[in-house]
Amino acid sequence: MTHIDKHPFWGNNSPLSNLSFVPFIVCASMRFSIALVSTAALLWTYLLTDFSLFIAKALVPRTFKSIIPVFLSSFWTLVFALLLSMFSPPLFYELLLPLALVPVVFMISGLDSHIETDSFKDAMDKAVLYALILGAIVILLSLIREPFGFGSLSLPTREGITEFLTSDIASDWAIQSFAATSGGLIFLGLAAGFYRIFKEMYLHYRSEKENQ
Repeated sequence: MTHIDKHPFWGNNSPLSNLSFVPFIVCASMRFSIALVSTAALLWTYLLTDFSLFIAKALVPRTFKSIIPVFLSSFWTLVFALLLSMFSPPLFYELLLPLALVPVVFMISGLDSHIETDSFKDAMDKAVLYALILGAIVILLSLIREPFGFGSLSLPTREGITEFLTSDIASDWAIQSFAATSGGLIFLGLAAGFYRIFKEMYLHYRSEKENQ
């Protein structure tokens, strides 16, 4: 079952298995608008970093191979941040922390380790898949936290975060706590708990199927 350990969703480095993803997930899922832009940043950084690594793998000396992914992921995240700041300075300031964590989650994902053996298509496919899995978790969590915490949903615009579908549901402080970091950790803990249950069921199913 060693191939399961490297699975982008069920594996040991998947977002709900590795605690190192928690800071990014909690920060990026605070609001729906932040989750959308964070997912775009993931796709941008993962794709362009893998593309750059694939091009550079024959040119970079082995001594620097461990440093190059850190540099490239940070560089492409910085380019995304600069473009975002030109599109909407208020939105850029709202996303400073999630954007700062994008290179970190890229390194945690282990995508750079696949470059040596994967074809170009496989490398690009994995970059998209890994980014979408993490982005989907962030977006789904934000769809719980923002409506209960702020009584609204928001979209990213040139003016920053623009709310729509507003209501008074978040007038109580207990409800507002869902939007706080503590609320994000609670929901993430619940999600991780259910994830582990389904993972055990999935592993049991795969084990029985392989033994047949």
